[in-house]
Amino acid sequence: MGNVASQHRPLNIPMTSHHILVIDVGTSALKVTLYAQRGGLIAQASAGYGYTSPEPNAAEADPEDWWRALPAALAGLSVSLDEVAVIGLTGQMHSAVLLDEKGEPLHPCLLWLDRRCATEAAELAARLQLPAYLLNSTYTLPKLVWLSRNRPDALKRAKTLLFPKDYIRFKLTGEIGSDASEARGAAMVNLETQQWTPERLHFASLEESVLPTLHEAGDVVGTVLPAVAQHLHLPHTAQVITGLGDVAAILGGAPVQPGRIMAAVGTSTMIYAILPESLREARDDGDGIYPYDLCGFRLMGGVSSLTGGALDWAWNTFGAASGLSFADAMRVVSAMNPGAEGLVFVPYLTGERSPFWRDDLRGMFVGLSLSHTWAHLLRAVVEGVAFSQRLLLDRFAQLGLPSPQVALSGGAARHAIWPRIFADTSQRTMAVYEASSAASNVVFALCAQVLEPQLHFAEAMNHAFATPRLFEPNAGLAQVYDANYATYRRFVDCALNA
Repeated sequence: MGNVASQHRPLNIPMTSHHILVIDVGTSALKVTLYAQRGGLIAQASAGYGYTSPEPNAAEADPEDWWRALPAALAGLSVSLDEVAVIGLTGQMHSAVLLDEKGEPLHPCLLWLDRRCATEAAELAARLQLPAYLLNSTYTLPKLVWLSRNRPDALKRAKTLLFPKDYIRFKLTGEIGSDASEARGAAMVNLETQQWTPERLHFASLEESVLPTLHEAGDVVGTVLPAVAQHLHLPHTAQVITGLGDVAAILGGAPVQPGRIMAAVGTSTMIYAILPESLREARDDGDGIYPYDLCGFRLMGGVSSLTGGALDWAWNTFGAASGLSFADAMRVVSAMNPGAEGLVFVPYLTGERSPFWRDDLRGMFVGLSLSHTWAHLLRAVVEGVAFSQRLLLDRFAQLGLPSPQVALSGGAARHAIWPRIFADTSQRTMAVYEASSAASNVVFALCAQVLEPQLHFAEAMNHAFATPRLFEPNAGLAQVYDANYATYRRFVDCALNA
């Protein structure tokens, strides 16, 4: 398990007698956020872990690593948890957590990053006649089919299908269940009824009995088991809600405002707009970005598969060889001339979802020379990720959402280099309201409604936000970034047409 990181912010708000705890089961870390009942972040901490890639396109994890990370993360809050009244969960989606008859997780757990099921995804999409944004190799159903073909012995032992946040909730409460956001991310939801489409399981030779009951995201499904409560220093009376997948981040990065575009930048990036009524029925050409309904709002957007994760890869592969800490290295990178001396990075290391929906795309450095150093490579990676986001912002502009300001959230937004480069490459203002709590903010609002049922969701969530930090674009850098962006687009177009 990796290091524990803590973040505390002094509260200048009246304290209530109840607190709300949100657990976010991420790809590389489990994060816990403690809120006051009426908004305001009390403390935040995380505990890291890894995943393995035993063969090309593979990404596997041990769900027990997530559970082992929870006590360390809670301890990192360094505050009493005695007043926690409601616990909510969110986390990475699509990753299939299969339990045996004893409730133990089977191995391997294929993460959303695992792309070995590209063939199965294409076959299923053709048979089910589903667009790429509703079924692709990120989703769970193709992974289950891949397991049936490549790990049949393990799959035969599967008695229950859960997802990362559901597994942690099961360990907390002993209750099995999930929600419609996970069913959609599995490519196994009926969009009209918001219930499972169990007949699709036959493609993976699984029985309907493996599917958990679907609850509403804000439903209370249990309380913390006494022994678990004692171990984690939580009240055993704390109510636990279903929660929803980290798709919640597309709504939770800023106060609710129709027309606002929000980008949640983590291992991957979700970038969505709350559609005004005039654009409610808008559709992008080829569904590069697509509509999504969440918590009563009509959204439009898409997902870049590997963004912050591309920098993680670059740091582990060659950046750490600098001998500097990551923080010191990024200070060097931040001070470099924009444009990385003509070096351009295309960040499609695991294929790409929005707007291309191509598993076969791959990353590349363009323009390498003998004069480039590790710092140029890291700078190009950050700028290349920013170009991938600019491309999506261009799609929004074509639909009538020019987005002069973008709300930026996610773990990457904690580091000033990301919002600064995002602003300069796109020539748009970046507003950072709460850098790393976008998905958690939505779950906080659902928990707040448990304590105050009359509270409107948007009102509850907007309590979580303070005044944003604004990163204005430097107009003097538009020319250099336009030139590199043109190179980026040219090589992406070549890859698409190859």
